Amino acid sequence: MIQEFVNAFTDRKSDLEAIFANGHPNAYEDVVKAVISIMPEDEHGEQPDVERIHEIDDGDYQGTLVYVIGATGYQPFDYWYVRVYYGSCSGCDTLESIRGYEDYPPSGEQVKDYMTLALHIVQGLKKMGGDAA
Repeated sequence: MIQEFVNAFTDRKSDLEAIFANGHPNAYEDVVKAVISIMPEDEHGEQPDVERIHEIDDGDYQGTLVYVIGATGYQPFDYWYVRVYYGSCSGCDTLESIRGYEDYPPSGEQVKDYMTLALHIVQGLKKMGGDAA
């Protein structure tokens, strides 16, 4: 777990809540993008870049998504990744379960649940090629 990312989540919680209150995420990538959009710069002035999110999906109806996120700047050196497990139905998939069959706008309870999912993504982010920091 990268403490600066958890701190950013805590500090910018209302920004994320506004994103989720504005509409249901269509996919896990949308949740990852929302999380990355609030990340701070590190000591070198870099941060994960919301435009450099790459999804790896080797599953079918269920499986694991791996998101690899490049840093801002020209030809990034730093990358982060997070794994997200998904299921085949609303009974075994977190995102589908939260969304249910609801239409817009998301309810307060759904926003809260999206925030919990976002927190798990923040907690799962790891920097590639080194320790957890």
